[in-house]
Amino acid sequence: MCGIVGIIHTDREPIANDLLERMTSALSHRGPDGQGTYIKGEVGFGHTRLSIIDLEHGQQPLSNEDGQVWVTFNGEIYNYVQLRQELISSGHHFRTRSDTETIVHAYEEWGDQCVEHFRGMFAFAIADWREKRVFLALDHLGIKPLYYLHLPNGFFFSSELQALKVIPDIQLDFDLQAIDQYLWLQYIPAPKTAFKQICKLSPAHRMSISFDGKINGPEEYWKLEFCPNYSRREKEWIEALDEVLKESVQAHLVSDVPFGAFLSGGVDSCAVVAYMSQILDRPVHTFSIGFEEKDYNELDFASHAAKICGTEHHFEIVRPDAFEILPRLVKHYGEPFGDSSALPTFYVSQMARKYVPMVLSGDGGDESFGGYNSYLSWMRWLEFEGIPSWKRRLYPLAQMLMPWRRYLRPPNLINWLYFINYLPREERIKLWREEYKALSDFPLNTFEKTFANARKYSPLSKVQYMDLKTYLPYDILTKVDRASMMHGLEVRIPFVDVKVIEFAATIPEYFHMGKNPQGQLEGKLLVKKTMSKYYSPEFLHRPKMGFAVPLAKWFGLGGSLRDELQRRLLGAGANVLEIFEPAAISSLIEKNSAGAIWLLLFLEEWLEQNK
Repeated sequence: MCGIVGIIHTDREPIANDLLERMTSALSHRGPDGQGTYIKGEVGFGHTRLSIIDLEHGQQPLSNEDGQVWVTFNGEIYNYVQLRQELISSGHHFRTRSDTETIVHAYEEWGDQCVEHFRGMFAFAIADWREKRVFLALDHLGIKPLYYLHLPNGFFFSSELQALKVIPDIQLDFDLQAIDQYLWLQYIPAPKTAFKQICKLSPAHRMSISFDGKINGPEEYWKLEFCPNYSRREKEWIEALDEVLKESVQAHLVSDVPFGAFLSGGVDSCAVVAYMSQILDRPVHTFSIGFEEKDYNELDFASHAAKICGTEHHFEIVRPDAFEILPRLVKHYGEPFGDSSALPTFYVSQMARKYVPMVLSGDGGDESFGGYNSYLSWMRWLEFEGIPSWKRRLYPLAQMLMPWRRYLRPPNLINWLYFINYLPREERIKLWREEYKALSDFPLNTFEKTFANARKYSPLSKVQYMDLKTYLPYDILTKVDRASMMHGLEVRIPFVDVKVIEFAATIPEYFHMGKNPQGQLEGKLLVKKTMSKYYSPEFLHRPKMGFAVPLAKWFGLGGSLRDELQRRLLGAGANVLEIFEPAAISSLIEKNSAGAIWLLLFLEEWLEQNK
């Protein structure tokens, strides 16, 4: 796990070493074990290293044998051993045991199609002096980040935004339409960022930049398809899922350093820890975060799972004074990011790094296996519960035979966005000052295109597809990457694996969601039934809590942060008052709209840091 930067001077001016060093140093937290740069003429690469595989020889940037192809790489390739053998059989020669060198030779063998052979999390750049170009790529699900900036004199890229800000004489303008999307969704979807001049590469996309400045792409190299297999019975699905998850955890354990696991107490992290304990011959270090507020605390469940799996368990309590880390969060996220669970993710990462440099996490299971409460609300709204089970099972077949027939309410994008609003359009219009109100004019091309691609899918699969393409990469994975890399901690995510995702997309939705023994609609049933050999039904089928933060109690009347948020959002010099109506902010505070208030607090700090 690392940080990467790069410069292509399309005006053919030589690269200034001090600029490349400053850009690279801005990412030193992502790679505390080493730093390297390489410059050749008008192209320069930088790299900061967190050593996980081949500790002695894995330094970067790294080249092929004749020095004509160089790579700077952030991530891990889990199938690199198999690819290495295949490439050696094709005549390639390796100098290291690192997965990084596999990327170089895979590019030599397959060109741009090399990414289609990789299983892992990755953002990398390859400079090819034979073809006079730089090739960039991002992994299938967007686990790793990549930002880029195209200026008249050159093309620049980086793992995080702050490395691009050190470019001399750079002029960056706020993209207020992107800020409106942030208020709506709590994140900014690619390719937009909070700055008009900077873009981020989308998941499963690649692009190339010639040394003279011509840009090809970005283009998508992998598409997820939901193709339900109706031939398997439930028992067969349970056996198959058990095998797929165990194999994914096994693949994610390849490492030359000690590792542990995040254990929230939820089903997915408990599943990962159960498989780790089964695979490994030593106790797993597990890490949990809780709150003093009982309704938000899953520490008892995490401790129960740790006891069952025999782990060495560590936990901490997050209190309102955690608010003090907001400036650090804002700096490293680089743009407004409104998921408040970034707070506990920061603290659990900080705690884990005291013991290990790498952990596994249970993120991604809800998107692939239908676990979110929003899915339950969506399906109930579509009158899913009022349909007999036999007709529900026939629904996908009926959709294929008679696509014009509607058994349910129309599952369209407008309806779905209602379920994921953090600040609805009418609230955003009230919030913006008069001259900016037109920004909330529903321009979400990313969502429209994604929902159009999901048109043929069943109602649950539609919104799973939407989340896998938007919420997962731009919220969940962004949160985990920045919060963990602030502490030089690598997080691997077995549920967010291309093999697991493609397998999950073959499972009919009625195996994900259905009635529990109490007659209530429940999600992620197949995962829970697969985990029943480790955990009790009471443990598995309890109501989903999520990784929520008790903001409503902290921000409410008498809450410990009430005066602080009044000062920050409505006091003299508050930056948000330049774009928002103070009366609308006051209304949100009075109503204790905790989620919206957190969005504004993060934005206020971001505006302060980017004056």
